Amino acid sequence: MVGAGAVGLHLAARLHEVAAVTLVARGARAAALATEGFELTGVEQRRAFVPVVDAAAEWSVPAGAIVLVAVKATQLAETLEALAPRLTQGQVLGLCQNGLGIAGLARERVPAAALVRVACWLGAGLAGPTAVRVAGVFQLELAADDEPARSHMSELQGLLTGAGYPVTAAASVAACEWRKSLWNLAVSGPCALLDAVNGAILDVPQLRALAETLLAEARAVAAAEGVTLSDADLERVFASTEKTRANYNAMLQDLRRGAATEIAILNGAVARLAERHGLSAPTHAAVARLVAAREVLANTARRE
Repeated sequence: MVGAGAVGLHLAARLHEVAAVTLVARGARAAALATEGFELTGVEQRRAFVPVVDAAAEWSVPAGAIVLVAVKATQLAETLEALAPRLTQGQVLGLCQNGLGIAGLARERVPAAALVRVACWLGAGLAGPTAVRVAGVFQLELAADDEPARSHMSELQGLLTGAGYPVTAAASVAACEWRKSLWNLAVSGPCALLDAVNGAILDVPQLRALAETLLAEARAVAAAEGVTLSDADLERVFASTEKTRANYNAMLQDLRRGAATEIAILNGAVARLAERHGLSAPTHAAVARLVAAREVLANTARRE
């Protein structure tokens, strides 16, 4: 498990109960996780201890291993560059990031790896360096476009099911990326801009209408990309938001601490793809510009 954010820690804690897991983390957090373990709070309450290695130390990936990469999308390129020399034949790379174009980036950086897209519909956030607050688990969705990735996907699906996750399979990697991105496209940007909990999308009529507009634009662009999104796919956005209504989403947390957001591969990506296909996605373009502007303003304020 490469990445010790909320998703990586949640996956590591559960998978450790059914398989041998090693967690790759960085610096002081790696040391803390190795000595203290980490705690799940909220709807899941327990302390987990998983073997940890520091990303900066000497380490290798065992032959035949499943490597789940759960770093943020903004850190994916540098993480894959560090991973590439450690990968050999017979290993599979599971990509757990939000966003569109994640699999394409991985194919460029590690062309020989068998890729499985892992969409994590989890209500989980860091409550501290070694604590994860769990609001709920909706589902995981897996996708692979070729062999041997599909056979590895079946193995991974069995492990995740054994760890207690509801797991489904998407028709393609592109479909998996679009289906998972819908939640972030409709909820993350608007709530981040308003400093609001996820539930504001459900409770404020104007925000619900904005989310529906964002989903309609995304659906049209996805269709141009060859991915058909159903009414059920769009409705799942609101059903999953109900489970995490009290949470502040990851994009808002990034803005609060002055970190780079994933807006460029979410709403920004939809706007760019729309333009490529001669379509219009003005609401996505506006949300992307506003979030990017808030990043700039927040960083300027910190420097001053």
